[in-house]
Amino acid sequence: MRPLLRSLADSLEDCVHPMTADLCDALRSAGGPMRLTPNEPDLIGPVLDQVLIVDSPDCHPLLAEILRVRGALAWYRARIERVPKAIGARLFFVELFGPDGMLFCDRCRVGLLLMMPESSYPEHAHAAEELYLVLSGTAQWQGRNGEQSALPPGSFIHHPSGQRHAMRTGGDALLAVWGWTGDIGFESYRIEAGP
Repeated sequence: MRPLLRSLADSLEDCVHPMTADLCDALRSAGGPMRLTPNEPDLIGPVLDQVLIVDSPDCHPLLAEILRVRGALAWYRARIERVPKAIGARLFFVELFGPDGMLFCDRCRVGLLLMMPESSYPEHAHAAEELYLVLSGTAQWQGRNGEQSALPPGSFIHHPSGQRHAMRTGGDALLAVWGWTGDIGFESYRIEAGP
């Protein structure tokens, strides 16, 4: 798992954003025991097979590292009670590093998001500053002022604290790295009901 964290740090460092410095430092200094949590592989296995194709010359280098540790990743559905069940059933996460992560850290959260095809994650906001690094799949991302953009693998997305944002997938699943810094508690998280 630690080689994956180091590779994540290298990829985030390439994004050249002030937020990534703390995340990279935390990822590179990861220590302590690994915590394993309930996993939902039967629900996501076929979708992971589709997003973890590493024989393409343009695939993101992190995909090979994720494929290598795939069986050890502790996937879970959205845990926040305010996420409607219909939406939460389409979103799967791994918190690799953080207060609830496979490795403990109290100052940031870093993990993976797998969003099923033809899914919507409606407008939501939180106090944490957030980043995403798209690894596989192209999704519509809505950020500041409601503007939408189709962002392919390799794209870096930053959401300042409190900014409303949303995502929607088409025919492909989305696999992305996510990270939170600042106020990383879930108390401030708010979501629109949405479809």
